[in-house]
Amino acid sequence: MTRESGRWRQPADPETLKAVSNLQLKVRKVVEGLQGGGHPSRHFGASVEFAEHKRYSPGDDIRHIDWRALARTDRYFVKQQQREVILSCLLVLDCSASMGYRGARGRSDKLGYAVELLSTIAYLLVRQGDAAGMLTFASKPLMFIPPGRRPDQLSAMMRHFALVEADRGGTTAFGEAIREVVSHEGHRGMIILASDLWGADRKTELALGRLAARGHDVTVLHVLDPDETDLPFPAPLTLEGMEGEPRIDVDPVLIREDYRQAVVEVMEHWRRFSGESGIDFVSAPTNIPPATVLSEFASRRQTAGRRR
Repeated sequence: MTRESGRWRQPADPETLKAVSNLQLKVRKVVEGLQGGGHPSRHFGASVEFAEHKRYSPGDDIRHIDWRALARTDRYFVKQQQREVILSCLLVLDCSASMGYRGARGRSDKLGYAVELLSTIAYLLVRQGDAAGMLTFASKPLMFIPPGRRPDQLSAMMRHFALVEADRGGTTAFGEAIREVVSHEGHRGMIILASDLWGADRKTELALGRLAARGHDVTVLHVLDPDETDLPFPAPLTLEGMEGEPRIDVDPVLIREDYRQAVVEVMEHWRRFSGESGIDFVSAPTNIPPATVLSEFASRRQTAGRRR
């Protein structure tokens, strides 16, 4: 298993930015934020976008009565419009030791691939006028930049993305990272986690589920190297865990089919859990161009219905 060397990474590849330059990222749930943006708010008020009717109640502004509905039904209804708000998005990056793995077919190590995905998303969000921030974690939360729209916000995030490194040891602190997210993200917004999910457990699932239940639009970008899904090695070898697991001698030919089936079951479990919890689960193999992953991600959001 190899690890990328050097302290500087290419955050957002120019070719990737060019390929996704026409994409727009939409939320799947109504959110909270500053007025004047392009995303549906959970609050109703003056706007140009019609949301729904409600029965007239004493005290409602008579200027909002739908006279056409009165003519059709002989009942008073009030038009409600949905405010458009600026989205707040927190990009959460797993920098644990296992994210430093790179096989022969990967475009980069998993951390570098996740950096390219998240930095490109940051570019798209800031370009469309939304607020973006970032949180990195490994065995503990590492660095936090609150979501913002300052002129230097994107450049500050790119500098930090360029300097991230995979942790040299220890376990992955999913619980602490998610608690950190909760402490900073009081309002409904978008949260995008890029991780290989190795070390995630039932407590991690419950914590992610609670974020979605609180109204956040949660996405998990599941970043895996192809070696991790199909165990391609042709001869016996020694595998060494990158987060303190013991070495183990294996013959891939003997265990390959069982291994592949086990990986499929793990990924299906995450897809099923995410679907049941209202979380967007996106598979992101490191041998696929990031622009392809992001285009499919954005396309699904364009067609998905918005939920409250």
